[in-house]
Amino acid sequence: MSFTRRVVNASLAVSMIPVSVAGATMLGVAPAAASDTGVQACPPEGDTTKYTFTNISTSSRPTDVYSAYITGPGTITYTENTTATVGFTASASVTAEAGVVFAKASATIGVSVTAQRSWTSGFSYALAVPDGQRRRMRLFQESRSFLVKKENWSSGLCTFTVAYSGQSANAPRTTRVDEWKLEA
Repeated sequence: MSFTRRVVNASLAVSMIPVSVAGATMLGVAPAAASDTGVQACPPEGDTTKYTFTNISTSSRPTDVYSAYITGPGTITYTENTTATVGFTASASVTAEAGVVFAKASATIGVSVTAQRSWTSGFSYALAVPDGQRRRMRLFQESRSFLVKKENWSSGLCTFTVAYSGQSANAPRTTRVDEWKLEA
């Protein structure tokens, strides 16, 4: 007798195998390998990847809009119609999947963040430069700084394993929040 029959349900996967005992052939039951039945050893309940965001704080990111330098005392006045662009900074692991990380972060940290954004506007602002200091004025945008932990589901271990942890990111908000600052 040469056949093998598989029985599979939600909680049981077995194979019926022929067994010879004292010249008589009977059917025996043996556990089926997960690869034989197409059943995962431990399927995840939900997503196979999860992200955790910690150390969330309000921060700011510099744009590419800035004035010329002056040495104080004096006042820098910036008035121009131009396009401002602001981007993110992050560790290499986060940068490799920035779109996914920032989408997940936006759903978790309370504000929407993005990898980069640009807008055109009329900018007009003035800041005083203290005596003896050489400064310029730059437009900054509010951002969120945070640490990222990524975990992937391991079917063989029946648990999440850490892909990376403690990786930093600082991403601008999708909403425009201007702040002009002096910089050296």
